[in-house]
Amino acid sequence: MLQLPRVRRAPIGALACLLLVGGLAGCAAPEPPPEPEVLSATKAGGVYLDAVCPVNAAWDDADAELDRLRIAVARGGDVQIDTARFATAMERVAEASAEAGEQLDTEQQSWPAVAEAPVASVRKTLQADRKQAASVAKLDAAEAVAYAWQGAAESGEAAAAARAALGLPDDPEAACAQWEAQQAEREASDRGTGSGAGTGSDTGTGSGSDTDSGAGGSSAKDRSSGAADPTTPADQQTPTGSGPDAGSDDSERKAQDR
Repeated sequence: MLQLPRVRRAPIGALACLLLVGGLAGCAAPEPPPEPEVLSATKAGGVYLDAVCPVNAAWDDADAELDRLRIAVARGGDVQIDTARFATAMERVAEASAEAGEQLDTEQQSWPAVAEAPVASVRKTLQADRKQAASVAKLDAAEAVAYAWQGAAESGEAAAAARAALGLPDDPEAACAQWEAQQAEREASDRGTGSGAGTGSDTGTGSGSDTDSGAGGSSAKDRSSGAADPTTPADQQTPTGSGPDAGSDDSERKAQDR
């Protein structure tokens, strides 16, 4: 049987290049990726807050759900406590931490020299928090209430160093309150409404996730004391600070704010 010799085929890409007018003119190596944006000291602070303030907001929601679990666990009983809302909140902490870590990545921007190491430390703690939050989301109520968050002090120290290097307020709540006010002004401007509603008048009034006045009681840091509502299921009540362990991890939570 007649066997025809095999013809070695040149790669399609190579043939295409050879057929281009001018020889290999169109076959140059791909362009290198763009250089990271060099951030000014002023812009760097804004980029940092854009990354970490949503993480702090996610933590506020998780704190509220954890305190609801504390009330339910403290009351006892044989009824299984629903942890779905707590799990969702902790999953959001994990997601926000991952997103913030990506935003702080040095591949996207070049931080001022004085802030490079502190921001890198914050990014490291965010990566650790992402993994830990994803695990904590799977705990039952008793386990979640008893759980001691690992690395809270280290997170607080790294964040404090980053804020100092970037010229931001010492208090993370104040820093994020300013950020929220600026975001509101930007959104109002984008809507063509100028600097009316949603400007700095909202700063510190409880409209933001990290402000102190706590209108609506969305954060474990913000709640005032009072009696729990007996008509609301225990695992759905907003904690008031009057029950055992309610808000007992407040200092640890503040250490995690960035």
